[in-house]
Amino acid sequence: MDYKTLGYNFRMSTMTAALGISQLKKINKIINLRRNIAAIMTKKLSKINEIILPSPPTNYFSVYQMYTIRVAENIRNDLINHLTDRSIMSKIYFPPIHLTSFYKEKFGYDKGNLPITEKISDQVISLPIYPNLKIDQIHEIISGVLEFWK
Repeated sequence: MDYKTLGYNFRMSTMTAALGISQLKKINKIINLRRNIAAIMTKKLSKINEIILPSPPTNYFSVYQMYTIRVAENIRNDLINHLTDRSIMSKIYFPPIHLTSFYKEKFGYDKGNLPITEKISDQVISLPIYPNLKIDQIHEIISGVLEFWK
């Protein structure tokens, strides 16, 4: 057998399928909780001009699986450290895919080939967002970010 292209195995276990079905029964509640949390965070964080907030395109509906903000690349790591010092988790989820081994080896991509992608990647940080986030936790996250710019 010879594989000509990159392939995937998308089979899921029975347990994963059962969990997925049970989650689908409450999908609207989960989405509404996430959207409400995002609305609170957006309202409070919009006071900081140095942050670009998530902004779904017109006529689109975001479920806010992640709440990713954009800051100047030279302060991103300082903000992450500031939040970590306050026990607020933040994360950088996606490095530029063209800099992964597969794309570098297969297509010859290297640093500098997609400068806008690389710049944005150095600026983004995802803040905690999940359906069971309590209001005091939401305000703690917001306070941590606001405090950074004081």
